[in-house]
Amino acid sequence: MYASKQLGIAVLSMLAVIIVGTFGFMWLEEIDLFHSLWMTVITVLTVGYGDAIPITRGGRIFALLIIPMGIGIATYAIGAVTALIIEGNIFQAVGRRRMEKQIARLQDHIIVCGYGRVGAQVVQELQQKDIPLVVIDKELSLLEGEGIPFIEGDATEDEVLQRAGITRAAGLVAALPQDAQNVFITLTARGMQPDIQIVARAERTNSEEKLRRAGADKVINPASIAGRRIAMDIVKPLSVSYVDTILYDNEDVFGIEEIQLSEGAALIGKTLRENDLRGRFHVTVLAILRGGQVRHNPAGEEMLHERDMIIVFGPMEQLRQLEKACQMTE
Repeated sequence: MYASKQLGIAVLSMLAVIIVGTFGFMWLEEIDLFHSLWMTVITVLTVGYGDAIPITRGGRIFALLIIPMGIGIATYAIGAVTALIIEGNIFQAVGRRRMEKQIARLQDHIIVCGYGRVGAQVVQELQQKDIPLVVIDKELSLLEGEGIPFIEGDATEDEVLQRAGITRAAGLVAALPQDAQNVFITLTARGMQPDIQIVARAERTNSEEKLRRAGADKVINPASIAGRRIAMDIVKPLSVSYVDTILYDNEDVFGIEEIQLSEGAALIGKTLRENDLRGRFHVTVLAILRGGQVRHNPAGEEMLHERDMIIVFGPMEQLRQLEKACQMTE
């Protein structure tokens, strides 16, 4: 960063000398703008072609003044460029600009705030599902060259969330280890994008309700989940092993998806039995979300309505086919 600032100062200083020299030679030598600019450049850079030299005494004295200035600034700039190359900042700057353009093109992506133990796991899961994302953290040197879009900064600041494209994002994960920061991020994100889906991490049980009041749609306590998981592994090891096998250890052959019925979908107005989702797509409807209410293990006589969200389990390929069917109209 310091070398970049040095280079910027050198460029601005050189431009200033060229501008002053150009107008100075125009006045002292009584020549036009182009010839004055040409004389200034070859004088400052000490090229000395010999085709343009100061004629007047004032012009020569003026040249004596700007030549040392030009040499000093050029030397300063060369040192800054060398420092940038040594530090690798030039390549980092190019990569940073490319990444910023990539982030600016993101739509319906997930913003992950915090790249610690929890945030890294979130990123890994989203990557496996090919879900676009951008990571925000104050220290992200580990992500250099990983191909993951990231922004180094404080996720509690409006400007940082704006750079991450929060107005275009589908969701935000507040995964910082401090509950107070996650509350602040949630408040800020909800204020900037009222419709965004927010999932927040809570380290303490008494912080969960605060995060919900701040605007989090879902609050996750990693310690509580880990404790319940350990207990289930002890009490029901076979059941837990089976769930892990079908959901995680089989190269994403099976999965659970949330699929919303679009307006005018062919499945609307028919019961689950009439749609025969199990026979046609080999999937199982686990629940239906309608009007904020969850209907668990729906019966075959349950009719599907517009904007219903169905939660289904089955082979990933069949789930993708069902998702297309839920968008098709009659």
